[in-house]
Amino acid sequence: MNPAKSYAHLFSPLGGEGGENYRAPGQLTFLRAKHVPLETEALKASGARFAFVGVPFDEGNVGKPGSEDGPREFRIASQEYLSYWFEFGVDLDGLAVDCGDVPMPKVNPDSARERIYRAVKTVLASGVTPIVVGGDRSISIQCGRALSDHVGSGGKLGCLHFGAHLDLAENWAGERLLSTCALARITELPNLAAANVAHIGARNSMNPKDYIDLAKERNLRFYPMFEVFERGVESVTREAVEKVWKGTDAQYLSFNFNVMDASAAPGVTATEPGGLESREMIRIADIIGERKSVSLIDVTELAPVYDVSGTTSRLAVCTILRLMAAMAKARGELVDPKLRRSDLTQPAS
Repeated sequence: MNPAKSYAHLFSPLGGEGGENYRAPGQLTFLRAKHVPLETEALKASGARFAFVGVPFDEGNVGKPGSEDGPREFRIASQEYLSYWFEFGVDLDGLAVDCGDVPMPKVNPDSARERIYRAVKTVLASGVTPIVVGGDRSISIQCGRALSDHVGSGGKLGCLHFGAHLDLAENWAGERLLSTCALARITELPNLAAANVAHIGARNSMNPKDYIDLAKERNLRFYPMFEVFERGVESVTREAVEKVWKGTDAQYLSFNFNVMDASAAPGVTATEPGGLESREMIRIADIIGERKSVSLIDVTELAPVYDVSGTTSRLAVCTILRLMAAMAKARGELVDPKLRRSDLTQPAS
């Protein structure tokens, strides 16, 4: 435990000046974190391990619109959580900063894509892990490109993607940078080998034959949902994580929350029946967190306009926070269990 750090926020409010409503934070940021400009030196000086970057981009979606509101609702849902996680015995306070949203020129999608790329590259250059929240799935193409260029030709990438759809279209109606093409473009990155790619959750008939053919052609391992059901979430996740982390210098973790059953995540652009349950996704986050670190995280396709009581946004936030907490525990960054509220109210001797 860091002796120079204040831990008063671990406890419920006492009242008075310290009893402000935790749900009315003033400036809206991810987990009430401080806002830091999207600049390399500012991020380095922040001391944070994670940087939240909102990407309200919805120009690459072939389904229902609405994912441009994902970053805002993700931040709102994060206000429902505190930073102390008793299951792990860790405190997330101070681990993250919020860099705001990348400005999106709607009249120029190409310019918007380049801004996404530059934003992610800036965070990576600072040594901080980006948590990128979109936005439609096509933003992952730019995220992957930024990580690939950051690692360089001498490095090796791994990629773990969760979703109901493989997104392996060579093109969709002639376009190559849409959400349906995301994994097709990512697996073309020069420093990403097929042996270090895994996809979990594919199901149903929005995975046309050309997706399957391309997966076989590129020797990509994907775990359809029926295999997850038969083998169990833990077995499949551990196998997939081993593929992605084995021998790689950087790992890209991508969540499309239509991997969840439609009943557990109604607030996405393309709901699918027959997916994961919430407790299974929570377990997945815990397992991945055992690896201690990840290079890039994205969350895509959140569409609050279709959500019910913020269910999907809250699940997405819970997943990312549990992942952060599990990594902190794996690194041994534990809160002293002997710490009590009274320790914080006693006058210094």
